[in-house]
Parts: sequence; C-alpha cells; structure tokens
Amino acid sequence: MITRHLSRKSAGAAESVRRWWYQRLSAVALLPLSLWFIYELAGLASLEYTVVREWLAAPSTAILFILLVPVLFYHALIGMEEVIEDYVADGWRKTAAINLARFSAALCALASMLAVMAVTIGI
Repeated sequence: MITRHLSRKSAGAAESVRRWWYQRLSAVALLPLSLWFIYELAGLASLEYTVVREWLAAPSTAILFILLVPVLFYHALIGMEEVIEDYVADGWRKTAAINLARFSAALCALASMLAVMAVTIGI
C-alpha cells in the first residue's frame, strides 16, 4: 500500500520535473528566435501587408518563423497547463480545460504554420 502510494507520488514528481525542463528548454529556444523576429520586424521599411508578406515569403524567414511558432505555442501550453492544474480543483473540469488548451495550442500552431507555407508558395 505504501509502496504504491510512493511510486505514484514519485511518478507525479518525475512528470513535474520533466515539464519544468521542457519549459526551460522551450524558453531557451524562444530567446534567439524571438530576438531574430523582433530584429527583422524592426528592420522592415513598414508593416504594411505587402511588405510583411514579401518578407515572410523569403525561404529563410519562413523556415525560422515555422520554427518559432510551435515552440511559442508549446511554451505557452506548458504555462497554461500549470495554471489550470493550480487553480482548477474539479477533476473533470481540470481534464477538460487541459484538453481544450492542448487542442487550441495545436490548432493555432498548425494554422499559423500553414498560413506561412501558403504565403511562401504564393497561395
């Protein structure tokens, strides 16, 4: 009985440590990607639609932006899951909120990457 309780507790602790590391790794990945993005946007002549679309259509820009988007949404998802786990007490509501956050993050990341690819190939 005690052994099962301790093994479940250590499994939960291992999951928390794993998520903590993923949060830090995604933050480290976001730092250069975010700095690149800010620098590039600041260097544009204007933020008009045609100028930004032309900038985004460049292959190197599209690749870096497609790398930025999923890392950004994953980092945000980990933070949202932590907030949900800390502040939603009810079991089924917590599970539903986490699943909704995961679905929303995946959908937004996919839509963003598809939009960049559509701009890059000229659709």
